[in-house]
Amino acid sequence: MLWEYRKIVLNEHHRKSDDIDLLCELGADRWELVTITPNNIAYLKRELEEPPSAQSETAEAEETVSRVEPKYRDPATGETWSGRGRMATWLKRKQDAGEDIDDYLV
Repeated sequence: MLWEYRKIVLNEHHRKSDDIDLLCELGADRWELVTITPNNIAYLKRELEEPPSAQSETAEAEETVSRVEPKYRDPATGETWSGRGRMATWLKRKQDAGEDIDDYLV
C-alpha cells in the first residue's frame, strides 16, 4: 500500500470557513487526517490510486526535474529542508538551541 502525504497550515486559510469545513472537504477527496500539531499544521494522507510505476513517463520526467530531495528531516514532525536557500525555521531553532544539525541529515 502506497500513501501520498500533504501538509496544510491551517492559519493560512480564509476565516470565511471553519477549519472543520476545510478538513471535511479534504475528506471528500479521500484525505485522512493524521495529526494537527500545536502550531496548527494539519498532516494528511491518502492511498495512491495507482502505483508510481504506472504513471506516464512524461509525468515522471517533469517531477524529477522540478523535485529537490530533502537533505534534513525532523523525525518528530516530518518537516524537511532541502539544504537550499534560507535554512528552515525548525532546523534553525534546533541549531540555535545548540543541537548538531547533522543529526537530522536524511
